[in-house]
Amino acid sequence: MNNASRIALICVSALISSAALASDAPRVFSPREYTEEIDRLSSTASSIREHPEAAEQAIAELRGNWKVEADGRDFFVDTGWLIDRFRKGTTSAEARTELKSRLDQLAKEANAFEQSPPDSRVTRARLDKILARSEFHQVHGPTWLDRLEYRILEWIFRLLSRFFGASSAATAGRVLVWTLVAAAVLTLAYFVFRAIRQSARQESAIPHIAVVSAKGWRAWIAEAQAAAAQGLWRDAVHLGYWAGISFLEERGAWRPDKARTPREYLRLLPAESAHRPALSALTRKLEVTWYGNDPAGPQTFSETITMLENLGCRQA
Repeated sequence: MNNASRIALICVSALISSAALASDAPRVFSPREYTEEIDRLSSTASSIREHPEAAEQAIAELRGNWKVEADGRDFFVDTGWLIDRFRKGTTSAEARTELKSRLDQLAKEANAFEQSPPDSRVTRARLDKILARSEFHQVHGPTWLDRLEYRILEWIFRLLSRFFGASSAATAGRVLVWTLVAAAVLTLAYFVFRAIRQSARQESAIPHIAVVSAKGWRAWIAEAQAAAAQGLWRDAVHLGYWAGISFLEERGAWRPDKARTPREYLRLLPAESAHRPALSALTRKLEVTWYGNDPAGPQTFSETITMLENLGCRQA
């Protein structure tokens, strides 16, 4: 899952319930309390097959992660993996074995934590030198985005557990997550496609020549008629519009400038100009057909030719 998809998933999930993002403070243990808790969970893990309610109780107590403090040192324990194994352990012998193995490992780490740490300055200096190499520049722990994603997914699982039960919540959760991801990707793709299409249409709306009148208005009309003969009615209307602009530009209605928009051409004509009504109608026809993507056909092109004739573009 790339970062864009993950961010889209987080935004959609956050809209469901912003209150769910508030994370619980981790449970704090002394080394002795931590060791006792590990031993208790290890005993519980041995009986969750016969007593699924014990697994649910353990899961409730594991939520929120743990923090162990002693003599100015502390470390955090991410309990998400343990929660998952307690949940699966009610039906899976493999999950129970993995759970017991992990709890034994945590017990060993707790015992090592209580021992006085050796002088690690030399080792630390050597490690810092290794990590300073370029190949390790991208190595880092969980980011705020990773932690936020975990919190949201955990909340979604708890919510689904209430409706579907713990046994089917994982499947329902995966379906929901991928549905949200697909919706986010499709939405993003739609907006990107629309932006590209609109940009391409705007680029092709203005002729790629020095100025419009560099091509005579009769040549523009000839191209419009050729497009109409091929059934390209929108192109025919588009080319017919530029025939009208070329006609007025040839007669000095304004100084040639290839950077103007259709509305800017219209504003250049004084209100009292005899050409203004015809150019206004021609501009409107271009806007609804070319930019507005309205359906076009022979009648549309015929109306464009009539507007050009009213403007003064009459073939001899």
